[in-house]
Amino acid sequence: MKYDVVCAGHICLDMTPKFPKHNEGIKKTFVPGKQNDVGDMVFSTGGSVANTGIGLIKLGMNTPLMAKVGDDILGGIIGQLLEESGGPKEFLAVSKGESSSYSVVLSLPGSDRIFLHNPAVNETFCACDIDFSVVKDAKIMHLGYPPLMRSLYRNGGEEMIAILKKAKETGVTTSVDTAYPDPSSEAALQDWEEIFKSTLPYTDIIMPSIEETLIMLDRPEFERLKQLDDDVLVNIEVDYIAELGQKLMDMGAKIVVIKCGTLGYYVKTANADQIAAMGNGAPADVDAWADKELFSGIYYIEDMKSTTGAGDTSVAGFLASLLRGYSPYDAIDTACATGAICVTDFSATGAIPRLEEVRARIDAGWEKRPVDYTGSLFTYDEARKLYVK
Repeated sequence: MKYDVVCAGHICLDMTPKFPKHNEGIKKTFVPGKQNDVGDMVFSTGGSVANTGIGLIKLGMNTPLMAKVGDDILGGIIGQLLEESGGPKEFLAVSKGESSSYSVVLSLPGSDRIFLHNPAVNETFCACDIDFSVVKDAKIMHLGYPPLMRSLYRNGGEEMIAILKKAKETGVTTSVDTAYPDPSSEAALQDWEEIFKSTLPYTDIIMPSIEETLIMLDRPEFERLKQLDDDVLVNIEVDYIAELGQKLMDMGAKIVVIKCGTLGYYVKTANADQIAAMGNGAPADVDAWADKELFSGIYYIEDMKSTTGAGDTSVAGFLASLLRGYSPYDAIDTACATGAICVTDFSATGAIPRLEEVRARIDAGWEKRPVDYTGSLFTYDEARKLYVK
């Protein structure tokens, strides 16, 4: 195939002020009337197309980028930044008279990010903004952030279904990464279980975070965990994550990846027949990928600067591993390692090296953080340094 991964969907301009490493934390920093001295403003492209797409390019994948921008100053900056990062801007759809999307990213070291976001043209992104003549020459089409794109989730996900169905008709393997919607937003109030039932039959790989999975598939459990601690990772059980993984697979996905932040990474795969039928980007060794269920802790990070793009770049690491013929065990390790490397830089993709270098760091003995696992479904594989079922 001519291309490795077509990245389509959400893109925006991220503006991230640098906060000092030693700070008072979110509650004492963001106080009405208080002035906080910060460092330089970092301008970077954000969203799935930029973060996962540029991540894939830096890892060594041939990756066309398909997103929508306005014919404004911000759109010009987005195109310029993509080119400076090695990403082609030729497939960007430019909408006349509309504003480009942007985010102000507040990322204090040691805390999760806060976003101030204007969706702008992302709310009108549709199938007509994707060049399917390019998609048919790719191994994977990755669609990013449907929950942040009104045109994709409204009417029961009608446009999202159309995009994925048309992509599958070209023979490509389809991958979808979701995004965390504001719990009180229109997106969060959609019937995502019904949307998934309609879209996952056309989705080979689904890659949400655990927070996104909860808010979309089990809102009561999401609310219960939030009442216990604002960080749902503190009290969630790995075995329950496996239940959610099974639910997504029952709806039609062939590979389920659930990103669990500082807790770890979950992967579940379907049977050999389903894996073999995934399309152009199906694993070279079908049997090696079939019927696997894994959970891994993340790698130790010595100097974390920003968590921006950690999940997106881990997706890039996983997809690149799949296309390079890695085993699912190596793919989950590479995903975790790529995300860990990402957070050592203020921009989402600034620190991402070639795929071979990521693997070299792993092979050199990079240690993982232990997982406080108390369940009964998984067994720890000492040789592979992860949990298997």
